[in-house]
Amino acid sequence: MKVSLRKANALQEQLNEAIKNRPSADHEVNVVDYEMWKSEIENAQTKWYKEVESKLKMVEARFSIRKSIANHNTLCGVTDLLTDLNHVESKITTIQRWILQRDVRSKDEVLEKQRSRKVARAENADYDGYISMDVSVISKGDHDHWTEKVQELRRTKAKINDELLSLNIKTEIDLTPEVVKTLKQENLI
Repeated sequence: MKVSLRKANALQEQLNEAIKNRPSADHEVNVVDYEMWKSEIENAQTKWYKEVESKLKMVEARFSIRKSIANHNTLCGVTDLLTDLNHVESKITTIQRWILQRDVRSKDEVLEKQRSRKVARAENADYDGYISMDVSVISKGDHDHWTEKVQELRRTKAKINDELLSLNIKTEIDLTPEVVKTLKQENLI
């Protein structure tokens, strides 16, 4: 049976959820309630282990699907695109954190006036405080340039996401007969 990478990923996620669900069989028996308590324990044990075995088959099916997804991701270029996507996202985050989220430096004329007033205040004999004037190293032009760069990177990110979606839909993997059987038993296909 062939399924798209996207469907395969959804199936392996559904299997993962099914594996996590508690078995419906009891793992304990109240022996006081039964005259034939030994046979009740054996019956409950049989049911319990049958469900656990079913979950182990689901684990095998899930990882068979994951392995196929990983192989096909490499073959069709998804792995490289995911690396490219991560690279672009990291650039965006770095630019935003260290440039765009910082204060922008005022125009030189404004800074000159502010600086002159501070210096004049410091030269006043009555002033005994500490004078400082921290100025951002990021100019308005730099900020605008990096804002444009982030927009360009976001367009690149959208393009990569479109390519990933296309590959995930059109690339198909073959599910083994054992996996198909397990998926049918769990009503996932």
